[in-house]
Amino acid sequence: MRGWWRWTIGSGMTACAVCSTALPAQAPPSAELDVCELATSAEFQEAQGVDPRIGVIPDVPVLTDMSWGPHCDYAPGSIDLFTKEAELERVLTLTKAVKKRDPVQGLGQRAFFTVIYPGDQYRQRGLLAIFVGSRILTLSMDDQQDLPVEATRPKLEGLAKLALPRLK
Repeated sequence: MRGWWRWTIGSGMTACAVCSTALPAQAPPSAELDVCELATSAEFQEAQGVDPRIGVIPDVPVLTDMSWGPHCDYAPGSIDLFTKEAELERVLTLTKAVKKRDPVQGLGQRAFFTVIYPGDQYRQRGLLAIFVGSRILTLSMDDQQDLPVEATRPKLEGLAKLALPRLK
């Protein structure tokens, strides 16, 4: 009886070891890139315009692998990397993005600015999408209560100029 249990447990442990080592090999290619390394929390907050008298608020960016690719949450916004334009369009539809896409010159092959969650005082953000090769880098930033959401555009452009050279 004891030998049977040893064989069952031994096989189960082997199966667990084999399965657990096979899973990382099945991860999507986007998992290789940590988009949180494209900008520091301090750079993101400085881009948003944190009052230097207050100082940078301690914040640890959080990396999440989404269905479209890697996503990094910062206190004032986020960075995403899409591999398909259809996925970006799906997310823009889900976030009720403004249909108007303002072209942005000088970033990637092409770029545009839009507003997501328009009119929602708690979730409204500016979003900058930059097409780089076969990928699309998006940066979004919360608006500030006393400024229109369009004021995030130059801030996002400045942040993009820091992040793009770091994109491998």
